[in-house]
Amino acid sequence: MSSSTTPSKPPITSYHSAVSDSTVVDESGTRSSLPALPKGAAMPAVLPGVYGGSDSPPSTPSQRLLDTSNPPSRRSSNVPLSSGGAPGGNVQFTDAEKPEPRPRHPNPENFVAQDSDDVDMKSDRSDTWVPLPLRTWFWLSLVVFLAGGAIALEVALHFSNKNQGWATKGDITDSQDVMHYVYTLPPVAVAAFLVAMWTWTDIEIKKMQPYVDLVHGDSPPQRSLLLDYTRHNNFIVWAHAVSNKHYLVMITSFMVLLSLSFQPLAAALLVVKDTWMTEPDSTVNNLALLGLNQNDEFGNLTTFVTAAGFAAASILYNLPEPPFVHGAYTIAPFEIPRNSIGNGTVVTNTTAVKSESGCRPIQIQMLQLADGSGWNNSVNSNGCTFTWSVDRNATTLFGVDNPNCEGQTEPQFAPVIFWFFTYQPTAMASGTICSPSFSLFDVNVNVDIASQNLTQVTELRPFNAASSNFSDFAGNVTGPPLNGRAYNGIDFAFALDNPDRFIRQRRDSVRLQMPAAVLQAASQSAEGLESSFQADRFVQLSTRVYTTYLTLIAKEVYFLGYPNDRRPINVQVKQWVKRLFLSDVSVHVLAPFMLLLAFLSTFIQIWHRFSRRNLRLRHEPGTIASAVAIGGQTSAGELLSGQRSEKDLSNVLRGKKFRIEPLTMKIIMEGEDGYEDASSPGLRRRSQGFFSTPLLSQELA
Repeated sequence: MSSSTTPSKPPITSYHSAVSDSTVVDESGTRSSLPALPKGAAMPAVLPGVYGGSDSPPSTPSQRLLDTSNPPSRRSSNVPLSSGGAPGGNVQFTDAEKPEPRPRHPNPENFVAQDSDDVDMKSDRSDTWVPLPLRTWFWLSLVVFLAGGAIALEVALHFSNKNQGWATKGDITDSQDVMHYVYTLPPVAVAAFLVAMWTWTDIEIKKMQPYVDLVHGDSPPQRSLLLDYTRHNNFIVWAHAVSNKHYLVMITSFMVLLSLSFQPLAAALLVVKDTWMTEPDSTVNNLALLGLNQNDEFGNLTTFVTAAGFAAASILYNLPEPPFVHGAYTIAPFEIPRNSIGNGTVVTNTTAVKSESGCRPIQIQMLQLADGSGWNNSVNSNGCTFTWSVDRNATTLFGVDNPNCEGQTEPQFAPVIFWFFTYQPTAMASGTICSPSFSLFDVNVNVDIASQNLTQVTELRPFNAASSNFSDFAGNVTGPPLNGRAYNGIDFAFALDNPDRFIRQRRDSVRLQMPAAVLQAASQSAEGLESSFQADRFVQLSTRVYTTYLTLIAKEVYFLGYPNDRRPINVQVKQWVKRLFLSDVSVHVLAPFMLLLAFLSTFIQIWHRFSRRNLRLRHEPGTIASAVAIGGQTSAGELLSGQRSEKDLSNVLRGKKFRIEPLTMKIIMEGEDGYEDASSPGLRRRSQGFFSTPLLSQELA
């Protein structure tokens, strides 16, 4: 800045000796050993200025004589003192002229410029401008929020894992669903708020660093007048701060980079997992109970032909098991809880019928006819005999029949024989005899909600008609007419008295479908039909098909429905549900980062507050008006006036040092009047060292 005229310095007034004899006393009344000034001698002129610190020791660049009298007012510098005025320097007094002594400071070693203006400085501290992020209430709130948030995250993670997450509403994994944003945006918003608050703090610290360096004194231009950390990218500004030994700025810059990780970590904080959950027990209706069901479908064989068709189709098309059937077990159907979402399991205790085919291989006696037109085949096993003949009208032949067994009077409960014959590559026969039976158990079952299939059956104990559940009508199964015997599903003597010809056709259909399904299974096997004959695999295949058929018969014949008197049954639902979890990785990374930011923030705020303790800004720096107010009408302003390029500014300031006057906040250049009083480098604590002065403990106290 330029000025049309340079203000002239006030004349320096000399002061005559206050006494002429050799006996002098100081202002406290103690006789001094200093010789009296000769008559006519003048005291040295006192340079007006501001003492920036306490009295300095002798032989220092900023030495000042110890003075307990009232110095000249700092607000009226350059005012000459008359010989008869108030004492303004180190003047000796006679006893008659000695002024009233000024009270001593209780801590002389910490005494700094205790004069009339010192009171003004203290009163003006309330007017000192401090950036909002550096105010105590602000940064303490931020620190508490960071520390509390970190602890809350770890506690929430504990309960998240303990309680298997939290229930959600809507499909939060679908980006088209509004609930996706309801759940995912709040953590990101909180993280963005924390990043913004610390970035704001970092910017204010960087903006104030030149003034802090000036108030510490002897500041070169590259660390004060030419310094602007806010112009540098946060990824590289720390290097500039290290070169200037501004380690506080370096740490704040690193913390800004650390805080940048908050948002991606917050975005990954919530995860949705398919969780196997156990719901509270509920009560539903049991749809059937154990009992002999001889309805119309049983009498006209519809039940049996339908079961045979499904058993055959399951082999041809690899169909899944029907509802409430698993392996050899059949249970009574029951209601599935309506609030289930379809991808879980219902667990309950109920009654099951276990159907067993009792199939085993038998030895076949083959006898070729004399004319070579066919073969006679016979079986004799455990008191059961069976004979059948085949001709050459077909290459492969099969069938199922009842053998003649000793003591067997009811063919519907008798064993059955599956027989197979082929001429390729040579004449071969295979036979399997099956003795079907069933047993009753109290079981614990798992039923798939979606398919209603049994997925697991655990036998608890044998069924007891006196103590087991759903046993009201079990007597006609365990007692007469069944007496615990199983229908073989091949012979239907109880239905052959019916004149309906379709009943016989249904019987024939069953007797055709069952062995045909076994033969089809052998043909589709990896070994093929020929190898199945050679390895006699028809036993395993017959067992598979016949067991499926028997379980379907059990479902329709050994259970009674009661639509008007349904019984309740307790069930437990276990299902896959989408639950909201906290990510272990995100929490364990984000929480320590937040604690680290809280700790370093506390350290930096205390450090910075101590560094700027002598800085008394009256307005916010950074505006043009602020720059003019601080640098205008100063030698530095005149020096910079007319310089246009940044290079010119650097050249004109090279080699110079600057301080700032604590009261007026004017920049003073080395060599100007008042420079030595603006700040004392010997007593200041530079920003590059935190533990370089014993005053720190006093400041913090």
